[in-house]
Amino acid sequence: MRIYDFNVLAEKKLLCDVPVALTIGVFDGVHLGHQKIFTRLEECKKSDSSLSTMVITFGTNPKVRGLNPLDTLRLRMEYIESFGIDICAVIDFSHDFSKMSGREFIRLLCTMCRVRTVIVGEDFKCGSPSGQVTALQLSDVFRSYGCEVNVDIIPPVMDRNGTRISSTHIRQLVSQGELKLAMSLAGSPYRYDLSDNSFRKIGDSYVTTPVSTQRLPEDGQYPGELILLTGEKVKCTVSLLNDSISIKPVIDTDLVKADSILIFG
Repeated sequence: MRIYDFNVLAEKKLLCDVPVALTIGVFDGVHLGHQKIFTRLEECKKSDSSLSTMVITFGTNPKVRGLNPLDTLRLRMEYIESFGIDICAVIDFSHDFSKMSGREFIRLLCTMCRVRTVIVGEDFKCGSPSGQVTALQLSDVFRSYGCEVNVDIIPPVMDRNGTRISSTHIRQLVSQGELKLAMSLAGSPYRYDLSDNSFRKIGDSYVTTPVSTQRLPEDGQYPGELILLTGEKVKCTVSLLNDSISIKPVIDTDLVKADSILIFG
C-alpha cells in the first residue's frame, strides 16, 4: 500500500491520471461496519481492474479530540492494508483544514485523482459545520465539478440486538473492560500499540507508563498476547493499575525497549 500526505497529493497532482474507487473516514478501531466498506472497495477493483482503491483518513481523530481513540495511525494503516487497499491518503486535520467546506474538499478530490466510485456510510458528512456535504449530496456535488461518480451508500451494520455498530460504542465497551463484546463488534481483538514505550523489569514482569494516547480498559487483570517486532507471539498477563501497564510474559522475553503490539483477550 502506498501512503501519501493528502496535502501533497492535492498540490502535486501525483495521481491526477489514476482512476480510483475511494472511501473517506476516520476508521478509528476498524470495526465490522468499516470492514464492509473496505470489502466493497475490493469488489469494485475485481469488477474493474483499471481502478485503484483508495482510503482517505486522518492522522488524528477530529471526532474525539480530548478523548482516547481506539488505535494509532500505525495500527490503522495495518488494518487498512490488510484489505488489499492500494493507496492511503492521510489528512493532517489542521485549523485551516477544519474550516474547509465540503464542496471545496470534493473539488480537491476531483483535481487530485480521477474519482470513479465513492463508498461511504449513510451517516457520512464532510466539511466545516457551516458548509457540510452529506452522503446523499455527494453525487450532485461531484457532478457540479464535472465528475460523474458512482456513490455507493452503505447502510449501518447492526449487532444482534439491533444496535448500530460504531467506534463510539466500542470505545465505551473497551473503557468498561467489556473486551469480548468489543471484539465481537470490531471483528478482531483489541490491540494496543507499545512501539514508543520503554519498560523497566520488576521481578518477572515488565512495567511501563503508557505513551500512546490509545484508550485502555479499566483497571484490572487481562489475558493478553504480545506481537514482537520479529513477528513472534508471546502469551502474557496484563495488569492495569493507576495509569501503568504491567506485562508478565509466560516465557522470558526482553521488553526493556520493544516495538511491539499488545493484544487483549
